[in-house]
Amino acid sequence: ICEDYLMEAAIIGAMVGSSVMSASASYNQGKQAEANAKFNQQMYERDAEMAEQEAQTVLEKAQHQKNNFRRQIKTLQSDVVHGYAFRGVEISEGSPMEVLAQNYRLAKDDEYIIQYNADVEAAALRNQADTDRFRGQAEVQMAKYTKFGKKMEAAGTLLSGGARAGEFAMIT
Repeated sequence: ICEDYLMEAAIIGAMVGSSVMSASASYNQGKQAEANAKFNQQMYERDAEMAEQEAQTVLEKAQHQKNNFRRQIKTLQSDVVHGYAFRGVEISEGSPMEVLAQNYRLAKDDEYIIQYNADVEAAALRNQADTDRFRGQAEVQMAKYTKFGKKMEAAGTLLSGGARAGEFAMIT
């Protein structure tokens, strides 16, 4: 009789122990999912910061390009003025003035295009940064749901294991 009770206790103990181990594994899976998500969020944040830095670099590069372009246009305008003056043409009115004005308008158009392209590229990079941050936040939120689900799974496993052990105890 004593051996029967020991065997029964050992079986019930194994059932409960198995449930506890399974519940613990589920709980740990939830914690690991959350830890992974937080790590991934840090990586998304790093990517977002890099995209923002790149956007700033694009704008600075455009400013540099515009400054170089302006210097080139000044040189071109100066060459035009010298060319007309060398030929003895009065540059304060007429065709020479129209040429200088047209060069100026075309140069301004090119400057606007340089700035527009930089603004578009910078905006795309800032959008990428926002998207990366959203992904990181979404991943953390999903991990919280996973963690909660795993806690409920662990609780269900414990209840189920306890019920099975109680059922076994009643049968024997």
